[in-house]
Amino acid sequence: MRELWVFVERIEGACNSERPMGLGTGFLVRNGRLHLPKGGPICLFALQSILPMLPAKERVIDDDPQADWMGRVHHAQCPDPKGRTIWRMEQRALGTTKLDAPNVPEPKTGDLRITVERIDGRCLEGTKIGDWALIRGSSLYFAQSFCLYALQAVLPMLPAMARPLDADDWMVTENAVICPDPLGNVIMRIEKV
Repeated sequence: MRELWVFVERIEGACNSERPMGLGTGFLVRNGRLHLPKGGPICLFALQSILPMLPAKERVIDDDPQADWMGRVHHAQCPDPKGRTIWRMEQRALGTTKLDAPNVPEPKTGDLRITVERIDGRCLEGTKIGDWALIRGSSLYFAQSFCLYALQAVLPMLPAMARPLDADDWMVTENAVICPDPLGNVIMRIEKV
């Protein structure tokens, strides 16, 4: 197992994120958990397009790039064709990268807060009750590292929940999401601040 440093290597357009991603902006993946330097931010939409590759990239050994296509792939791009923000996935020895303590902004009206409400099993990724993340516009912040599998379960709902919802929309009352691991059964609540 390796750790991954995923960072913006180049921008071939103009990043349209609320807090535009700059060269070198990045995050760490270590043992299935995402760590954002200083707590973030990171673009929610770019992250969503990169996440599916991360579990495999943590495990691929680049010694034989012909053995698996994942060994040859080191880049992913955000889904915005005008932004063309190109991210590089760089493998490192486990425990190599040091990160500063998170410095997450205080939630304000209109933000979304994802909170681990309960754990009805045994989470193997170290998730704890009370772990939380903040969504402000298209920017994601973590108060601590966050399980990438739990995050993948929550991400599809966030753009819709950030917008005004009709009173009869199911998302008004159904704002709990469970992680995909049936052993962990981590329940997260998404709430508008």
